[in-house]
Amino acid sequence: MLPWTAFSLALSLRLALARSGAERGPRASAPQGDLLFLLDSSASVSHYEFSRVREFVGQLVGLLPLGPGALRASLVHVGSRPYTEFPFGQHSSGEAVQDAIRAAAQRMGDTNTGLALAYAKEQLFAEVAGARPGVPKVLVWVTDGGSSDPVGPPMQELKDLGVTVFIVSTGRGNLLELSAAASAPPEKYLHFVDVDDLHIIAQELR
Repeated sequence: MLPWTAFSLALSLRLALARSGAERGPRASAPQGDLLFLLDSSASVSHYEFSRVREFVGQLVGLLPLGPGALRASLVHVGSRPYTEFPFGQHSSGEAVQDAIRAAAQRMGDTNTGLALAYAKEQLFAEVAGARPGVPKVLVWVTDGGSSDPVGPPMQELKDLGVTVFIVSTGRGNLLELSAAASAPPEKYLHFVDVDDLHIIAQELR
């Protein structure tokens, strides 16, 4: 089942990020979009697991057309307090984004995902915070499946802004809660995968 999971995530992510390119017509050379990676950086994740997740995100970013006027990436840590590793637009190339991801250190603390989601809405996805109007907005939440605070209400607020939510869970988690948090249908936007198999998802994007 894992190869199909990887394929469906890869295809769905590409379609979500390419949507604006199709809307702009056949002359558009590259899709536009704002892609935010939300990583569980809390103490509930081992250093080994965090390193594998970080590697996965770096591989994924390396396969996407990032750059000025195209896709932008941001990375936010989930911990006791949310922490922005880099905001949208800070890095102008995929290589620079990959370097920043490799340098990201685990924050530890509690798993306050709801707080991080509210932070993402106010500090990153809002137009007053620099988000680009009229381009697809995508959140990829990589989690071990648990959160210390409620996720539902702040996640719904992001969806109301038009954010497409992908969830990659490396733990069992609560299926009902994660299904509700992901965009619909959950079989397209929610994926359970062992942390040692995350690289397969990135490989399917090639």
